[in-house]
Amino acid sequence: MYTASEEMDATPLDEAAAVVDARNGSREAFGALVHAYQRRAYSIAYGFVRNRDDALELAQESFARAFQAMERFDTRMPFYPWLYRIIKNTCLNHLKKKRRHGETSLEGLRDTGYDVADDGDSPSRAADLADMRRTIAAALDRLAPEHREILVLRHFQGLSYAEIAECLAIPQGTVMSRLHTARRKLRDEMGEYGSLP
Repeated sequence: MYTASEEMDATPLDEAAAVVDARNGSREAFGALVHAYQRRAYSIAYGFVRNRDDALELAQESFARAFQAMERFDTRMPFYPWLYRIIKNTCLNHLKKKRRHGETSLEGLRDTGYDVADDGDSPSRAADLADMRRTIAAALDRLAPEHREILVLRHFQGLSYAEIAECLAIPQGTVMSRLHTARRKLRDEMGEYGSLP
């Protein structure tokens, strides 16, 4: 269907029209939605399963499930939170079946935005950044799933509080409270790096 590295099309999507057409059975309209959200879907799946191949497969499976369920989608609601819940449930079901958690790959972290940018500085700076990448990855892995999830949605997916509330089906106040707790726990887990700006 697609690869994680596929470039996004610069053409803006009329999401409302695409959703209505997809709900009416248009594969082309649903394909436009897939194209618009494929990178996010892969990123979400990778966040749960920590394996590139599984994440690609689960993202594709989630889109297939979404297409099958489109006739039940309420077009007055935003599409992404609904899709997010399908991806999350698909990944959680996969993890239950496999009974495994996988290992964090720094290459995978770059794909999903967990990476710290390398500005081409000295070898010493590059070594510091590599150390920070490992620290962030390990700290995220030690967090409770609900804390890791909310940090990923806010800081790596760039969602607003309202969008996170929609995705997780929780009130915005709970989003803010959970995010505050998750940030504190991440700082604690990161040790010496937790005090960096």
